[in-house]
Formats: sequence, structure tokens, C-alpha cells
Amino acid sequence: MERGREKGSERFPRRGLRAWGPVGALVLGLAAMLTAQLATPAGATGSFETGVTAKTLPSSLRRDGWRIFEVPGKATAEFTQNQPNLIEIRADKAVAFLYRAVDGGAAAKDRLTWRWRLDEAVPPTDLSQAPGDDRSLAVHLVFPMDISGFSFWSRVGMAMTRMVAPPMAGKVLTYVWGGEQPTGSMLANPFFESRGKIIVLRNGTAPLGEWLNEEIDFAADYRKAFGEDPPTPTYIAISADSDDTGSRSAGAIADLAFEN
Repeated sequence: MERGREKGSERFPRRGLRAWGPVGALVLGLAAMLTAQLATPAGATGSFETGVTAKTLPSSLRRDGWRIFEVPGKATAEFTQNQPNLIEIRADKAVAFLYRAVDGGAAAKDRLTWRWRLDEAVPPTDLSQAPGDDRSLAVHLVFPMDISGFSFWSRVGMAMTRMVAPPMAGKVLTYVWGGEQPTGSMLANPFFESRGKIIVLRNGTAPLGEWLNEEIDFAADYRKAFGEDPPTPTYIAISADSDDTGSRSAGAIADLAFEN
């Protein structure tokens, strides 16, 4: 991945439209839509979802409100659901993000729980550097942010992110299974350092083929990451990423739930 684009998650702009190439040209062609997006309150999302497709997303996941973000020019990781509340993820030299909006019931909750299993892992990578920052599995929480003080082009960039990649339009906490950093590390996301943090829950030493339980206090993590109380998260996403290392990963995530 080239630096300056969010891979999550997630190949998104850091400075204006220069990092977007063809996508930037598309956005310029949609000036009217961008104008409307700039007027949208912080944290809200538009209805135009370019780059978001359903060609590889099973109907069972769509019924549960999940959508997929496919990274242009990259093979797409596969998400399947053969039983309720359990999603299997495979990435063969691929990357993708499965996301859905967080419902209002999470407003008074500050913890997130799930269990996950990894059957095949990508090689350990340096998660602080891009390109090359593959990870076998990740859970992302996205929070709204106030962009009223941003420059015009930064606001355009964020509006474009809302349109092209809704699950990354805000501040992002990414909980990772993978990487070479020690468990518990909190790192700046190399693609958007000021608004993204990576937290290593499991690294390359974690056992394969076993279900492991997670319980995270995302409110505390948000305060540590950004120095302020968290707003209600707007999106939750899961991802797998093996394209930089040309490797494969396979695993599953189950029972994602917000708790008090």
C-alpha cells in the first residue's frame, strides 16, 4: 500500500485529493454531492456509497445490516455466515472491510465483547509502517469527529471519505490480531496518524485454531488515544488484510456485542 491512503479500517486521504488518483477525479465529477456532504453534520453519512458493492457479500450478512468496502485495485477478502452471529473471514492476497452502522442502543455502553479464532495467519508485520502492515483479523470502531475547523481541502477529503468509505469517516480505534508489536501496544495508524490508533490484542504468538474471548473498554481506550471523552460510535467493522505480504489468513469472529 502506498503511504497516505487508508487501508482500512482502513487508502484514504491525508492531504486533499492528491492521494486519491482516479477516486479524486470521480469526486471532482460529483461536486454537487460533495457540496451536500460538506453541509452534513459531523458523524453523519450520506447515501451515496461509491466503492461499496454487494457482489461478494452473502444475503444473510446484508439482512443483518452488514455492507462491504472493497479496496479498488485489490483482491477482496471473503466474508461468509453459515450460522447466526458468526462470520468467517478469508483473505488470499486480499483485503476488505465488512461494516455496519451502530444502533442507538450502544449510546449508553462503553464496552465491546466478542470471540475470535484464527486458523491461518499472515506473517508478523510492523503495524506502525506502511506499506507492509498486514494483519490477520481486526475489529474497528469508528467515531464521529468535528471537522468544522478543518481547511477547505481537508473538509473535502473527509466528505469524500464519508462517500467512498463510510466506515472510516471519523476517528478510528482498530483492535488487531496480528503484527510483531507486543500485546497491549497502542500505535498511531500509519495512514491517518492524528485520528486513528491501532491496539494489539493478539500478536503472532497467539495460538491458532482456538476460540479466544475479548472484552474491551473502548471508552477508556478512546480517552487514552485522543485525550477526550468518546462520542457514540457510528460504525463497527471487521477486516482481514494479506495483500502486502502476498499471504493468506483464515479465521472467524463471533458474538460481537456492546455491553455496559
